[in-house]
Amino acid sequence: MQSWIEQRQRMVAVQQPQGQHVHHAYVQQGEDARARLLQASGYAPMRYFFGMLQTQLHAVPDFPMPEGLELRPVLPEHYQAIWDAHHTAFKDHWGMAPPKPRDYDNWLESMVFQPARWQVAWDGDAVAGQVRTYINADENSHLSRRRGYTEFISVGRQWRRRGLARALIARSLRLLADEGMSESALEVDGENLTGANRVYADCGFEVVQRGAVYRKALAL
Repeated sequence: MQSWIEQRQRMVAVQQPQGQHVHHAYVQQGEDARARLLQASGYAPMRYFFGMLQTQLHAVPDFPMPEGLELRPVLPEHYQAIWDAHHTAFKDHWGMAPPKPRDYDNWLESMVFQPARWQVAWDGDAVAGQVRTYINADENSHLSRRRGYTEFISVGRQWRRRGLARALIARSLRLLADEGMSESALEVDGENLTGANRVYADCGFEVVQRGAVYRKALAL
């Protein structure tokens, strides 16, 4: 199966010759046999990620909003600005690529598109930061749990280091508590450039799982 996957990836890469191509696999903590298989096939771990969980939603500190910024209810005319601001904030992060034309429409139709739950801060007409919270009701029913997700967290470069992320995350967690959730999860890059790991810890998140991205060069 591993050989077939790589063959398929080479076929796709031939149709997109621009840029660097790599075989890419994500291995979760405990998948030791899979890690050994990949390493025997020439892969090496390139980046580590942490799954984090917050189980005290009502106990999150009340971090204040930075002066000059305001929260606004998300309206349809805001969707494009929110989408663009998030991708601009992440453009320098590891593994990020510009969105394809169809990605925006797919996002509008996706399960994670739950704008009534989002926390979006504005500075005049500009989106300063956002947390796009969502709940997977089907997953919660299947697993008999009450979990929300505090994800798609971004702050524009000019508004960083002012406590905005903490303020938005705290509001997101209280919203989940008000909706009857008992916990919230997120995933973070272990080498995040903006110090996100420390921010999440300040908001009560703890690491519960580790994973790694394995890669090897794709030869066309």
